[in-house]
Amino acid sequence: MLLFWMAVLGGTSLFGGKGTVIGTIVGALMIGLINNGLILMGLEFSQQLIARGGIIILAVALSQKRS
Repeated sequence: MLLFWMAVLGGTSLFGGKGTVIGTIVGALMIGLINNGLILMGLEFSQQLIARGGIIILAVALSQKRS
């Protein structure tokens, strides 16, 4: 699931198309920053999962709108 999240945040479309290695690397860096931020905010694990899910939904919605 983490790899899927990296690719989506890096700009790869869920509905076909092409992604780039640089985009996936950027997505991986974004995931690291998000994870660290959620931990530093002191959120419980269940709250972190909800926040990550919301971010994935937002990324998919923006990807859909862009296509």
